[in-house]
Amino acid sequence: MVIDPLLVATGLFSPGAGVGIVAWLAMFDGRVPGRTITWWAFLFNRAMYAIAHVVPSIAVASIGQGSWWALPVRTAVYVVAAIGLNYCMTALGMSFVARSSVWTTLFENVGLSTLMATLALSFAGGILYLLLQTPVGYIMAPGLFAFILAVRGNVADAQRQGELKDQTLDLAAQALDARDRYTESHSIRVSELAAKLGEQLELGDRECELIRTAGSLHDLGKIGVRDDILNKPGPLTEEEWEVMRRHPDIGADMIAQHSALAEVAPLVRHHHERWDGSGYPEGLRGDVIPFGARILSVADSFDTITGPRLYRQSLMTPIEGVEDISRRADHWYDPNVVDALREIHGLKPLDLANRSEVPRRISSLRVLRANPWFSSLLTAIGISSIGDPLTQVATLVLIYTATNHDARIVALAFIAQALATMAMSSVLGGLADKLPRKPLIVTLELLRAAILVATPALTQVDRAVGPTGSRWWLIIPVLFVLASINAVVQPARQAAIPGLVPAGQIGKANALVVGTTMLAGAIGFAVAGAILSLSQSLMVLFLADAATFALAATIVLGIPSLGGGTVGARVSGALKRTWAIASARPQLVIGALAAFLIPISFPALLALAYKVSVNGGQSYSMLEAVLSVGIFVGSIAVGRVVAIGSMRTVGAGLLLTGVFSLAIAMGPQVIVIATFLFLASIGNSIYTVATQTALMEAADASNRGSVMATRFGLVQTASLAGFAAGGLITAQSGPYAAYGVLGVGLVLLALYALAAGRSTVNPIHGAAYEEAQVRAAATHGPGQVT
Repeated sequence: MVIDPLLVATGLFSPGAGVGIVAWLAMFDGRVPGRTITWWAFLFNRAMYAIAHVVPSIAVASIGQGSWWALPVRTAVYVVAAIGLNYCMTALGMSFVARSSVWTTLFENVGLSTLMATLALSFAGGILYLLLQTPVGYIMAPGLFAFILAVRGNVADAQRQGELKDQTLDLAAQALDARDRYTESHSIRVSELAAKLGEQLELGDRECELIRTAGSLHDLGKIGVRDDILNKPGPLTEEEWEVMRRHPDIGADMIAQHSALAEVAPLVRHHHERWDGSGYPEGLRGDVIPFGARILSVADSFDTITGPRLYRQSLMTPIEGVEDISRRADHWYDPNVVDALREIHGLKPLDLANRSEVPRRISSLRVLRANPWFSSLLTAIGISSIGDPLTQVATLVLIYTATNHDARIVALAFIAQALATMAMSSVLGGLADKLPRKPLIVTLELLRAAILVATPALTQVDRAVGPTGSRWWLIIPVLFVLASINAVVQPARQAAIPGLVPAGQIGKANALVVGTTMLAGAIGFAVAGAILSLSQSLMVLFLADAATFALAATIVLGIPSLGGGTVGARVSGALKRTWAIASARPQLVIGALAAFLIPISFPALLALAYKVSVNGGQSYSMLEAVLSVGIFVGSIAVGRVVAIGSMRTVGAGLLLTGVFSLAIAMGPQVIVIATFLFLASIGNSIYTVATQTALMEAADASNRGSVMATRFGLVQTASLAGFAAGGLITAQSGPYAAYGVLGVGLVLLALYALAAGRSTVNPIHGAAYEEAQVRAAATHGPGQVT
């Protein structure tokens, strides 16, 4: 609820009676007890909310007083306890009224999205509490309280308006059905079945609601059909059929004039189209028919043949109706929708190949289960990512100790890796297209393992931390070679993903890769620290990393194919080939600019940690951990987005990172900075997954390796410049200025991306339909678009 942040902040600031009074008052939404709400509901809601916050606020009041970790721990315990009490007491009250099981009530009314939204809002209360620690907070609090009450009233009003809209649509459907005495409640039944089909096809909640609305109004155009035709007991003449066939257009034209229902109009207009193009009013066929209209077509036909109709006196049973529609699948109806109807009635799917793609919500677990070879590649990526931090720690410790703590040589190591990536991407960027990717990846992974096994001997590292001879400088060319190999392997793995999952799952697969890589990297750093603390041996780190590469190569060896091996593909010229793809250019430009801006924060974050905390080293480690967790959470969050590869998703990620980077520039305390850094890193992950997905979808199997290698090279080049710029700005003007430059730059870049991504595909229409409408508008003018 919108008042949760206020109540959490109040509970942390004034536990017990203070938060209880505020919780009681904050529940006011304009309803008068005894008139618009019953007295028992009025009292129960307020008492329940007060108890849900009073008890946790008292329980956490004494946790960690005076410690830096106190606020996050108290906030976390408070939020979990308050939400648990709230949901349990609400379920208890609802189950008592409905005479149902408490657990059934709880599970049916609390979904994952509701729980995540409540958690996110509640944790914002910790930030509000921090504001109250300053004198201005006391001035802001009354205004904030009034604002929350206003928002709550608006939300309640919006809910009532939604209920009123639903009731109005039901009345309209009943009025339509009442005009034809032989189709009583037909529109209501169609709307309910259409919504069930949408849910079975795993469409989003919003899409299912729009389809339900379309079902209620699908026969609205019959208002324009004469009664003698509408209620004629015998077959219609050809002239009468011509009049009857106009009703979808009449209804859609009426609906299109209502701004809130404009998305529904194409569904109503085309619900009599047939899969083979023999329907009306426009004879659309296949994917060009809006997806929601295909659902309405099946729902309308099913109710027609299983319900009483004037021209069909004999009724079919539901199973007979399903089988009748199944016989026309792939001719009149979309086979995917027919399968959904069969599954609702407990029947097996049809055995039909070459189906169209369903714009369903696909969970990450479904992606893994349905695509075992992608799961294998993901496992290999995860294992390899665990090993990467081992080499990074080993090489940095080796250089740092061997050079008497000379940070310039450490910087030289990073520069060597960046130069290797840039050189390989520009010179051999097409290697992942020219050669078969599976043997290429396996060979290079084994080569990396062999180099790492030989590195301790080359650099004269023994079992003690640090070198015993003078060959430490050889680690620089070793890092150059390893980075060169990675510049081929990483784009090759990315280019292989679209060949292992269906087109609609590429974005979620990318999100899984980013999340796995981030989590594995965090595990790798923990393992590196444990190895150094237990054995004090750099050799063990090198050998352990070699083992991860060898194991990853073994797993990849079991995958049948990863694509590549394009005849005629050139190894060089990847940038030129990629730039020739028009839809890839905006993503490359945005990616390069973002890759320049984001690294500005790397040197600034270290300086910021020492500026706001006495224990700068510990604070920096904590902030890096927060950054990793945020990126991991962002990779999970972006997996729930429908259009992952759209420019809008890219812009949303950049805007989130930019706004909270600006907030970091104004953060006075380390805990505030950590909170904003967490939110900013979520946006960073969303942007990364979105732009990778967009480039994969823009390319094809013959050039995808070149595209991903070009992106990889551009990002590394821009990052190197960003590192330098961040260091200069931080040194000259301080870390806050660096984050200010970063935030402003990302916000401007995000606004461009959002403006460029205004046009997105509506899932209930489908890409083919919208593309056809664009072509029709170009040919006949905008007046012809339906």
